[in-house]
Amino acid sequence: MAVGALSGTVHGGLHGSLPDALQRRIVAAVDDGVGSAIAACAVWPDGRVGGFAWGRTSRVRWCPADTLAAGRHEPWTGSPIDLTTPFDLASLTKPIATTTLLAQLVGSGRLTLDTPLAALVPDAATSPAARASLRQLLSHTSGWPAWHDYFAQTEAVPDGPERAAAVRKLVLATPLQRPAASTAVYSDLGFMALGWVVEAVGQHDLATQFARAVAEPLDVALAFAGQGNRQIGSCVATEIWAPRCADGLPLLGSVHDDNCAALAGVAGHAGLFGSALDVVKWAQCWLAAVGGTPNTLGLDASLALDWTTAVAAAGSGWRLGWDTPTGPNSTAGDLAPADTFGHLGFTGTSIWCSTQQRSLFCLLTNRVHPSRTAVDGIKALRRDLHDGWWRAIRAI
Repeated sequence: MAVGALSGTVHGGLHGSLPDALQRRIVAAVDDGVGSAIAACAVWPDGRVGGFAWGRTSRVRWCPADTLAAGRHEPWTGSPIDLTTPFDLASLTKPIATTTLLAQLVGSGRLTLDTPLAALVPDAATSPAARASLRQLLSHTSGWPAWHDYFAQTEAVPDGPERAAAVRKLVLATPLQRPAASTAVYSDLGFMALGWVVEAVGQHDLATQFARAVAEPLDVALAFAGQGNRQIGSCVATEIWAPRCADGLPLLGSVHDDNCAALAGVAGHAGLFGSALDVVKWAQCWLAAVGGTPNTLGLDASLALDWTTAVAAAGSGWRLGWDTPTGPNSTAGDLAPADTFGHLGFTGTSIWCSTQQRSLFCLLTNRVHPSRTAVDGIKALRRDLHDGWWRAIRAI
């Protein structure tokens, strides 16, 4: 059963659509339950921007325990989406916001990558990661663990500044799990700290700096949601999770990431919302910079090339704020060019770019709606779409 209608094939100044085979794969994925909405937008080697959107902002609602229909899913169809519909971008916040702002600060000479965390964030002076450099935090080689449930640990603290301060204190006190620079382990904690670095150096909160230095120059609606559910209107829903969805409705315009929610919705690792078209406008700046051409964000070409190619640790695919395809079965596809760089987001989002092919592909889904438990569908979809895309541009 299809849950949406064709939307966005030619939208907002687009000059080309996606290949028919990719469009059919997207429709099938929504029908098979990979969330309720999928938007894909890509840049062809000749500069054309194409896209396709399918589905609706929500598939179901959950009937709360105190209703006659307790525990039952009911259809709650939401609204049709297009390529301007905001999605919860999850960990795409890392490259779009935190990495980009840091690149601007380093490029302007206000920061150096070898500066230790404690030199920039005073309350990190006694942190186990006090001596971790910005380079190590960006490349996931700080020694910090991947994740910790600070949301649960601070559930008794009132939401807002008090809870955000409690989470920050806990993050900075978290022990290292391995020596710094020894190996790369993807860590949300490192990017939380990098968000605080941006705030300390820029002397404004992360959301304000992002709006001024990234969103406004690009003329895009990329933004942090902030505190509270249903803050950003007309976006796609994410999970129905009892601790945060007592009304039985899915998260809608409130960040899905629980630790970011405990940080009042603004963090260096998650919290950003935006559309496929807007993500592409941002990614085009990095693609241009890596290729050595001017870009709207003023990203330095040599810096951009270094950050997308510098190896974090032996055998690691992580670069500085960026990921690269590693081994067979990569979500970027087996046909990804050797110079491909990008990033994934837990809610079902991704961006992959290739300077060699002068191309990029953005995929946004709400695969965690209504539950995060299904993972096979998004894995297969990512691989199929990306291989289909690399195949299509090679055939030109």
